[in-house]
Amino acid sequence: MDTATAPLAAPPAPRGVIRRLQSRQGRENPFPLFEEIRDAGPVVSLGPHALLVTGYTECLQILTDRIWHVPDHTWRAGRGLDTDGMSARVLNTLPRLNPPLHSRVRRLQTGAFTSAALERLRPTVRLLVRAHLDRLDAELTEHGHADFIDTVARALPVAVMSEILGLPTEDRALIARYSLQTAALTEPFAAPAQLAAADAAAAEFHPYIETLLGERAGTPGTDLMSQWLQLERPSSERFPHEELAAHIVFLVGAGAETTSSLFATAVLAFEKHPDQARWLAAHPEALPQAIEELTRWDPSVQNAVRVPSEDTTLGGIPVPAGTLVHASLAAANRDSAYFTDPHTLDFQRPPQRSLAFGAGVHYCLGAPLARLNASEFLPEFLRRFPTLRSDGPATRAPGLNLRTFVALPVTRRPRSAVTH
Repeated sequence: MDTATAPLAAPPAPRGVIRRLQSRQGRENPFPLFEEIRDAGPVVSLGPHALLVTGYTECLQILTDRIWHVPDHTWRAGRGLDTDGMSARVLNTLPRLNPPLHSRVRRLQTGAFTSAALERLRPTVRLLVRAHLDRLDAELTEHGHADFIDTVARALPVAVMSEILGLPTEDRALIARYSLQTAALTEPFAAPAQLAAADAAAAEFHPYIETLLGERAGTPGTDLMSQWLQLERPSSERFPHEELAAHIVFLVGAGAETTSSLFATAVLAFEKHPDQARWLAAHPEALPQAIEELTRWDPSVQNAVRVPSEDTTLGGIPVPAGTLVHASLAAANRDSAYFTDPHTLDFQRPPQRSLAFGAGVHYCLGAPLARLNASEFLPEFLRRFPTLRSDGPATRAPGLNLRTFVALPVTRRPRSAVTH
């Protein structure tokens, strides 16, 4: 790919917008800032060689037009952006690969994450949901408060991923820590300290998975790691252990952090929109559309990075080949040119295609798993915890890509104190 050298023709983004998006207030509620950016235009410049896109139509074009590629190893290496640490292996996984290599890797992984395959997992997910909500109930009963993230939001998806992959039950707390710490590897504006911590976590997590793969190769089970190791494929389509370990590290982290964000977002949304919570509790048949609305309204993945392989245009703005473009999926999902009353959470909203799980060849592999987790968690949570409320502000990790929660203190209010 060529590197853009001429200044970009797009209007400039509002002053200091990236810094403001990364501030505590920006992390808590980035949507007013997205509207400020959109007021400058659906495509704005972030300096001479990068763009930020907030328009739905333009973001959909970026995700689905085949000339748009992810900034892969070749692109990053050519600009001196690749690291030498263990995190470099984790970064060379599915979201950072372009066809045809992306197609090969995705083909090897897709079978385990189809809706049909995951439906067989539903009874296990249901049991895990109940067990983690039992734990939350016990914490609240004993102490009067709990951290929803530590008790449920991150622990539950880690448990589900562990069941799928065959990771040891006794290591789930360790895996949850790795998941949180490696999340910064996906952030385009991560601070050096964040990247150093993420690299250190990857340096522990990767060999941990490689060791498990070695053990499973000798004594395979019925788990997904064993299945991948036993795939009868041409040698050109088999995963070396080192490569497979990197993909598993990514899958665990991506699956845990995005689903954790979805659960925490739902809890906060129910608190701020009790009318929607009551309506959903009374209309369980609307659960699928409610999940789509929640993920549209505040998606777990808020940003996608792409570069065009040839000169193109976005919203009438010339974009030279090689330009780094940030597609703000969260902003696109609230574009009033596409969604009516986009800032309102409405579980009765007519179905529309949001970009919460992306689109095109990089459409989220784990989308069916996220929907399965949510479909089991949400009704059980609404039934058992109708008066659960936050007990202080949520703590979010810095970043523009993932809506990662570090902590969310919660408590139960007396029914008389809950707004009806």
